[in-house]
Amino acid sequence: MAIKPKKSGLGLDVRTFRGTDGTSYIVFRTAKGSFHTFQEVEAKEAARQCGIRRNGTTRQMWESLWKS
Repeated sequence: MAIKPKKSGLGLDVRTFRGTDGTSYIVFRTAKGSFHTFQEVEAKEAARQCGIRRNGTTRQMWESLWKS
């Protein structure tokens, strides 16, 4: 069976930039040239903001949210 080459150029380019206030931004660029920006936050705080009510490790908190 012949192996087909992977398609290229269809994925996302990802880079991280730091703002003047020290905030980290994760930036995605699509193959069509669109940009999408996300602000990096501490994972436990993000889990709390998303409604997790119990304490634990970051992994435990996100596993609980992921299953809900």
